[in-house]
Amino acid sequence: MVEFKAFWKMDPQRIIEWQKFYQTTTKPLWRSHPNSKLILVPYFAAFALSVGASLTFVGRAALGIKASK
Repeated sequence: MVEFKAFWKMDPQRIIEWQKFYQTTTKPLWRSHPNSKLILVPYFAAFALSVGASLTFVGRAALGIKASK
């Protein structure tokens, strides 16, 4: 029978290896993992899009431009 291994459970044999990896890297902690781009790129894209849309409509409201129907 195959045992399901959750991704959040650490293998006790690799804890020291991961500790050395995170302590010797020069990148910030949130960017140090090899797969961090999979999460950070969409996060910052969505963040930039939401801030850009908010600032666009704040500028339109400040200038008194109404939305067309």
